[in-house]
Amino acid sequence: MSELMTINGSAPSYLAKVEKSDLAKALAGPEGDSGYKWVSIKGGVFRMMVGSKEMAKNEDRSMNFVVVASGQGTARTYYKDAYKEGVNSAPTCWSDDEVKPSPNCSTPQHTTCDGCPQNIAGSGNGNSRACGYSTRLAVVLESDIGGDVFGIKLPATSTFGKPENEKYAPWKEYVKRLIAQGIDPATVVAEFRFDTSGQFPKLKFAPVRYMEESEYNLAAEASKSKAAQIATGPREFKSMDEEVPFEKKAEAPVAEAEEAPKKVEKKKAEPAKEESLDSVLDEWAED
Repeated sequence: MSELMTINGSAPSYLAKVEKSDLAKALAGPEGDSGYKWVSIKGGVFRMMVGSKEMAKNEDRSMNFVVVASGQGTARTYYKDAYKEGVNSAPTCWSDDEVKPSPNCSTPQHTTCDGCPQNIAGSGNGNSRACGYSTRLAVVLESDIGGDVFGIKLPATSTFGKPENEKYAPWKEYVKRLIAQGIDPATVVAEFRFDTSGQFPKLKFAPVRYMEESEYNLAAEASKSKAAQIATGPREFKSMDEEVPFEKKAEAPVAEAEEAPKKVEKKKAEPAKEESLDSVLDEWAED
């Protein structure tokens, strides 16, 4: 049984009328520069990125966010070649839903993730799996809930594991504890804190407070935004570090013919145009 998590204050009365959010449904399971804004945790620092460019950073050990959307399932990423310093290559295969390889992947390792040889324990280093896990979220700053939506990718060490104490927990356990108490993750402000005990960047999570009704309404709007859909939707890769949101173009209908229709190759979507950085830099202090 999961330990319960404590949130300051009692649940606001408006929450009794709020239906379960799309975020809660997604988290609960089955029942060149693109201008894409995201938060990197490289080096144990919160880095504000626009495409591949670092625009600002925050070296505090923690930041408060509101999670407005989540990818359906856990993302998977496989690199055929071992990591080498200075070599920044794109992954060999990946999945956005932990079910099957992405249609944007040109070298799928299997038709399904469950049956993939890269998903077998021991296929990676030691007893690990060669294909790694990650969780993809769309978040907004607590200080600017109605502002920009950012993507953030949580590595497997931040997604899974046992909590170190009653207050903080890895992402999956954090969500499990909230849902066990009937708390919708989309209704609270969450603390993202670096766990400094490990060698690699790792986050742990704790609920901070319930949002006020006006804040919740802003977050609900953000959850429906194109930026939230891009942050948690299908991916392409330009390099190991830079994931490019993929927007599928509509295909022209194929005319009927007596012979079997020929396979039509899909065209890659062009990157979205870069948005103005003024609003981003206003909210992030340069060190």
